[in-house]
Amino acid sequence: MKKNTKLMTLVIAALLAATLLTGCGTKKAPDADKSMDAFYQLIVCHKADAMTDLGIDSAEVSDTLNVYKESTISSLKDSFKSAGITLTTKDAENIYDALSQALSSLDYEVSVKKQEKKEAVVTVKSQYIDYLSVFKDAKKKTVDALKPQHIETKEDAQKLLIKNVAKGFKSMKPSSDMKTKTFTLTKQNIKSGEDTVTLYFPKDSKQLGSDLINLVTGR
Repeated sequence: MKKNTKLMTLVIAALLAATLLTGCGTKKAPDADKSMDAFYQLIVCHKADAMTDLGIDSAEVSDTLNVYKESTISSLKDSFKSAGITLTTKDAENIYDALSQALSSLDYEVSVKKQEKKEAVVTVKSQYIDYLSVFKDAKKKTVDALKPQHIETKEDAQKLLIKNVAKGFKSMKPSSDMKTKTFTLTKQNIKSGEDTVTLYFPKDSKQLGSDLINLVTGR
C-alpha cells in the first residue's frame, strides 16, 4: 500500500512538472492570417466573431465596435459641417449603416507572406468602394434636382444631399479589381479580460485599422 502511494505521488509530481514546464515554454499562437482576418472582419465588416474566437474578451470587442461607430459618425458630422451642413445623429447613423453595408459586401483574401517565431508578414487583398465618388455623385444629383423639384430653401437642398449620400452607399458596387496592402505583426501576449492570449498582433492597432479603411475605400 505504501509502495502504491509512493508511486502515485511520484506520478502526480511528474505530471505537475510536465504541466509547469509546458506553461513556462513559448505558447503557440494561431497563424498570423487568423489575426489579420479577425481585424478585417472587425474593422471593415463590423463583425466580432473572428476576434472573440481568438480569445479576445467579447466585452472589449463590443467596446471597440462602439468606439469605431462613434468616431465614424463624428467624422461624418465634421465633414458635412466643413461644407456648411449640419448632419443630425440620425442622418449620420443612416449613412454609417449604408457605408457598413457596402463594405461588408467586399471580397477579400488574407495570406501569410512570412511567419517566424516572433514576427509575421501578412498580405490583405481586397475589393474596395470609391468612397469619394459617392459624395461627388450625391452633390451632382442634388444640383440637378433643384430646379425640376422647385427646391427653393437651403434646408431642403441639404436634406436631399444627405439622402443622396446614403442612397449612394446603398447602391455602391464593389470594384472589379483588388488593392493589396502588406502588414507586419509581432507575436505578443495580449491581456484581455481575465485571460492572456498569445497572438500575432500589430504594434499599433489604430494605425492598422486606418490602413485597412484606406484600403477598402480606395484611398
